[in-house]
Amino acid sequence: MRIQFEIKENLQEIKDEILHSSKWLSSIMEEDHGMTLVTIADYTYGSEAEVRIWPEEIHITTAWSNFNYRIFQRGGAVWCEYVGAYRGLLEQDLLPTLTPKENILESKVLNSSLLGGKTATLRDYGAKNLRLKQFRRDNYTSEFELMSPNDHPGVVYDEYVKEGIPVPPPSKA
Repeated sequence: MRIQFEIKENLQEIKDEILHSSKWLSSIMEEDHGMTLVTIADYTYGSEAEVRIWPEEIHITTAWSNFNYRIFQRGGAVWCEYVGAYRGLLEQDLLPTLTPKENILESKVLNSSLLGGKTATLRDYGAKNLRLKQFRRDNYTSEFELMSPNDHPGVVYDEYVKEGIPVPPPSKA
């Protein structure tokens, strides 16, 4: 799935949080031709992410799932593009604050294998994803064929995600 949404934070705020957060350890690995490669790590949970910082763009790649976040400027606004599984959107512990400017459920999913080349809002995409998961549960009996009960996240799909409200951090269950 690929989705883009406008965020409230500016690039400098995000860069500062990446380099100086109390939520993780930041290590500058390389600085070359205007790009800074940073590793952010949370050793308590054994996770890390790779961050590439350019003057006008930031790329974050999660270590476990290789989900990608691209934070960039378009016009006078800052945008986030996410490429990864639906269940992973804004679910990572190692992410700087990314507050959607509008209700994220109304954002357009730009492409996905589930949509077959069509576009839909994240709300519609989530509903289709849930129907597909239920279909698999109803029609496949082998445990290995079923989807995980955790593959439909509460954080993204719940109706409480409202305009201007930061997405709550994922629970550390």
